[in-house]
Amino acid sequence: MQNSWISCVALSLGLAVLWAASVTPATAKKRKSTGLEELTNFLLSPDHSQWLIGAISRMATQEEIGAYLALTSDDDASSFIEEFWAQRGPEEVWPNKGKRLLFEERSAEADRLFAEGTHRGRHTDRGTIHVLYGPPDETRFEESAQARRGTVEVWRYLPSAGDGLDDKRPKNVYLFIKQGDLTIEYRGAIRRRGPTAIPPGGSH
Repeated sequence: MQNSWISCVALSLGLAVLWAASVTPATAKKRKSTGLEELTNFLLSPDHSQWLIGAISRMATQEEIGAYLALTSDDDASSFIEEFWAQRGPEEVWPNKGKRLLFEERSAEADRLFAEGTHRGRHTDRGTIHVLYGPPDETRFEESAQARRGTVEVWRYLPSAGDGLDDKRPKNVYLFIKQGDLTIEYRGAIRRRGPTAIPPGGSH
């Protein structure tokens, strides 16, 4: 009887190990998402804890994101940030601005234009796209044919748009919808009725 119980326990442990091995890749894949909590280093002060959120998470490599989340002091975070920008060119490149200066300018603009509730504008979806690629060539508001979607904010970039701060070109079209207290990027298909005269909440 005892041997039977031991065999049963051993079988259970073996199955548990196999299950853990099978879910590890899926878990790792899930961690690539850019949720606020996944990109927040709670060991750092408020000045540094959310540095990754927004455009930085799209500019950084997975290795850099992992390294920053492993930091335990603000001094180390400051040094990391300096090195991060140093690897992306000088602060000033005549006659154009370096990536860091452009990032800081656009981030200030995003904070002013897209702040919602307790969220800084640079941390929102619209703010992220603005910081990466600058203002869109065209912005319009359309009514969705799907009642729950409400008004859709449409950003369009011309095919001639240059590379952004992430060294990629923007998509031609970005769609944003209101979800709760935040305006989020919508990546699915939306049937749109047509333009509206006034954006919800006024114009930016």
